[in-house]
Amino acid sequence: MSSTHASPGSTGYARALAEAVEAEGGKGLLQDVGSVLAAIHDAWEGDRTLRSYFLATEISRAQKHVAMETLVEGRFPKLLGNFLRLLLQRGRLALIPEIAGAYATILDERLGRVPVTITTAVPVPESDFQAWKDAIRSSVGGDAVVTHVVKPEILAGAVIRVGDRIVDGSARRRLNALHTSIIERGMQRHALQS
Repeated sequence: MSSTHASPGSTGYARALAEAVEAEGGKGLLQDVGSVLAAIHDAWEGDRTLRSYFLATEISRAQKHVAMETLVEGRFPKLLGNFLRLLLQRGRLALIPEIAGAYATILDERLGRVPVTITTAVPVPESDFQAWKDAIRSSVGGDAVVTHVVKPEILAGAVIRVGDRIVDGSARRRLNALHTSIIERGMQRHALQS
């Protein structure tokens, strides 16, 4: 699931769902609902027909409720099914990506997991990635969940995000810093010559 910035409203929905789920079934159910919610997110993002149907204004709310019942009945944990029904009733199904992202963050916090993202310009060999994961897990402590993302625009090096902290060792950042330094030096020389 890609990271999505959650609005305060989406975060509120995710927190309310997490609290209800944990109260009913503890951390095990919290994780189960997280897995199902991630799959719902992926289906929502990946299936344009599904998304269009539930967001279409020309389809009646009654028809959407029937379709929702078909989707959730017996397939999802009861609390999650009720939650999706509530989102439909309130016209908030479009918030599913944000809610799923916020729920994943809450789940990580409650389970003591630390999300770590390593971004490189090119794919790295599995042995190197495994060595990075081991080093990060030993330095971060807790349960580090390490993912790798490839973004050619960083040119070279790596950007590592640990929770909300970022270590940017990319060539793009170094080139930008060099560019800024050259401009500042040029401005200083110009000021001294004036």
